[in-house]
Amino acid sequence: MKNIFLLLCIILLPSAILAQSYSTQKGGHCYTLDIPDYMTKTYTLNDVASMQYQNIQREAYTMVIEDEKSELESLGIKFVDAADFLDQFIGEYMVDSQNRKTSKTTTFNSNGNNAAQLVLEWTDEIDFYMLITVVETKTHFYKIMSWTLSENKDKLKDDFQKTAKSLKD
Repeated sequence: MKNIFLLLCIILLPSAILAQSYSTQKGGHCYTLDIPDYMTKTYTLNDVASMQYQNIQREAYTMVIEDEKSELESLGIKFVDAADFLDQFIGEYMVDSQNRKTSKTTTFNSNGNNAAQLVLEWTDEIDFYMLITVVETKTHFYKIMSWTLSENKDKLKDDFQKTAKSLKD
């Protein structure tokens, strides 16, 4: 009986040791954002947005597009800071339309990250208001875009500001 037990131990021990091998894998990049309770998750606003919320009745929309710094640098693109990233982004936005106007860019610190923000307003048969914020973390640039009809901006502006300042990575 002892010999059978010893034989089983010799046979099973190596496979038990091998079965306990693990490797840690990274499952994407994680961040959090405070979204107003009246908004619901959607997937229809933008194909590349990593987070999208809306409330159709209030005409309130928010989305986040993240850009990994190492990917940008591999393409030969390097930004000095969040304001530089925002200036480049909004410059491309402004090329497409004559009826768009922006506020002056403001910079601030939020949750230990540098951020840059401006307001974009435009008319496309209807007047629109958009708050665009770029948050720079150690590894990413996040574009947080919240928009509504211009007639709703006074009601939603504070919610958009709170959302933009809440990003944690």
